[in-house]
Amino acid sequence: MPKPRNVEPKWVNIEINGIPLQVPDGELLIEAAKRVGADILIFCYHKYMKPVGMCRMCLVEVGAKQPDGSVRKMPKPQTACTLPCTEGLVAWTESEQIIKDRRAILEFLLINHPLDCPICDRGGECPLQNNTQFYGPPVSRYIEIKRHLPKAFPLSKYVAIDLERCIHCGRCVRFTEEISGDAQLAFLFRGAQMQPHTFQLTEFTSRFSGNVIEICPVGALTSRTYRFRARPWDIVTQKSICSMCSNGCNLYLDSRSGQIVRINARENPAVNETWTCDKGKFEQTYMHAPNRLTQPMRRCGGDWEPISWADAYELLLARINEARKTGGGQAIAGIAGQRLSNESLYLFQKLFRVAFQTNNLDHRLTRYQGNLARDVMAQLGYPTSGIEYSDLESAPLVFVLGSDLIEEQPMVYLRLRKAWRHYGVKVIVAYPLGTPVEEFAEVSLRYPVGGELELVRALANALAAPPQDEALRATANLLVQSPGTLILAGEKVWNHPEAQQLIPALVELTQRLSDAKLALLLPEANSQGALDMGVLPDLLPGYAPVEEAAARARFEVAYGVPLPAQPGLSTDAIFQACLAGSVQVLYLAGVNPLEKHYDPALTARALRACDFVVVQDALMTETARYADLLLPACTFAECEGTFTNWERRVQRFWKAIEPPGEAKPDWLIFAELWLRAMRQTPPFNPREIMCEISELVPSYADCTYEQLGDQGKRWE
Repeated sequence: MPKPRNVEPKWVNIEINGIPLQVPDGELLIEAAKRVGADILIFCYHKYMKPVGMCRMCLVEVGAKQPDGSVRKMPKPQTACTLPCTEGLVAWTESEQIIKDRRAILEFLLINHPLDCPICDRGGECPLQNNTQFYGPPVSRYIEIKRHLPKAFPLSKYVAIDLERCIHCGRCVRFTEEISGDAQLAFLFRGAQMQPHTFQLTEFTSRFSGNVIEICPVGALTSRTYRFRARPWDIVTQKSICSMCSNGCNLYLDSRSGQIVRINARENPAVNETWTCDKGKFEQTYMHAPNRLTQPMRRCGGDWEPISWADAYELLLARINEARKTGGGQAIAGIAGQRLSNESLYLFQKLFRVAFQTNNLDHRLTRYQGNLARDVMAQLGYPTSGIEYSDLESAPLVFVLGSDLIEEQPMVYLRLRKAWRHYGVKVIVAYPLGTPVEEFAEVSLRYPVGGELELVRALANALAAPPQDEALRATANLLVQSPGTLILAGEKVWNHPEAQQLIPALVELTQRLSDAKLALLLPEANSQGALDMGVLPDLLPGYAPVEEAAARARFEVAYGVPLPAQPGLSTDAIFQACLAGSVQVLYLAGVNPLEKHYDPALTARALRACDFVVVQDALMTETARYADLLLPACTFAECEGTFTNWERRVQRFWKAIEPPGEAKPDWLIFAELWLRAMRQTPPFNPREIMCEISELVPSYADCTYEQLGDQGKRWE
């Protein structure tokens, strides 16, 4: 059982293979052995799950030091995965007895295990294969016929199971019980027919099903999307960050011949630990979609005509200059996507404010398009979130409002469930429909669709006077009795019809609670980065108000050009200006408002009405079909940069594959436009851009690539 994160551990003295060391009291011996490089084999053990000692692979000899200095051995070997360290513990991991026992266990596991290594997808990266090669018997003594069962049985849309390879370690079953919480898998039947499966032999529908593939120590559970596509020695692996939501999960991208063939979790204890959701693992190969844009194109009548990048830039700048002559900077507007890197977003706003002399830029497609600096930061001291993942584990109470966490923020859901299961954190959930959080919530509030504002106001009133409603009264009591409450607000808050009043009301509720903190969970991979980089009509990078002369002067000195002082138009105002004809050029970079905007009908009318629409994207989206000029951009797998997740953690991703055709990284397109528009030297790589950001944005001062490393850094 994990210990609360804020408790200072007691240290004890132990000895492993003759090496003395100090470890936290209660730390499992299998983890302590890593400190001295001792190799203890495992199959069933997983550091993020409760130890069960099922496979017996981690046997060690142990004893205890006596007052006279002698060591009293236990009569039989013990499992290192279930043995906590105590004062005076002595362990041997390579004794003659352990070597013999280890070989016997591997021989036992191989009795019925098929010789599938030449065709098994785990071949080359299989723990059973590796352990047998280095520690197992040199030859098999068994000549009997092995069991045979249906191969590659489809367990789910993404997972196939080869039952004859299963060694019954229980990792997959325990994952669904302990981590994902859906408990969909269990061991069915007995003896040679024993198998992990769903209770009614139905489809395995967990939103986290892909994790069982990664934690399976043999080839029993394999990926149906990766099966037979590559061998470990065929693939090139690169570190990356998930682009599907704002959780910021760390990933490995595996590619072969320029194609992403597999995505696996990359361990980061501060973020996703070692888990992924199925969206991030299986549905993130859009870079290979058939509707991929590979060359610049302009509209010629009803058809598309390919053009060179030079001609595309010339056409774009000519239309912008023409619009500025007739309507000034107000005739130009830009909307950037929230999957663009920080570096791309920074150059986007710089290009618009300096080269195009307009503050008409935004990234928000939700109903809330207010001033976060005024509505939240001025009152609470932070823009969207005052917490990080680990805070969920030390909070007395977490209140989830207007968010179906498992769908919108899957990793937040897993960490919240862990906080409840391991640390006794109480949970309140408020949502119009049933959600998986209700299964472990202390109180569940169901309210009518759109009733978030009324609920928040009712809770604020309930803090002063007990209401008649029982659930509301229980919620108010818990909030009052739990100093340090965390409030998590999601999509229903951002897209509420009265979001401009709801978010300030949430801030007021947070202030009325003792030591409470609010987290407005953002929707996209780099929504927080778009806010930080100033892709807003009224705020410069670092939340500096556009109309504030001192803040504007700091950027003018750095850029060498006066900036427009008048706040620009938000997304909705931009669309209305397109309808009115005052915005003549609309630049959409990495964004698909027809799919993401809360009012797609308004978006469609605005796109039809605008004189000149530029779409810079990786795919031929619904929005791209309205464009007059198409610029092909790279996906996150084809460039490098940084994302900032909902907890304000800045994390790097690296280039994994080459882009198709003539596609370019977004930052490079903006840099080349900068060169042509300003006749100034542009940045040559994302590292240079981040250095400029770290100099001008105080919160990113410690976020250079050297300081971020592999695991990122959260700005305070």
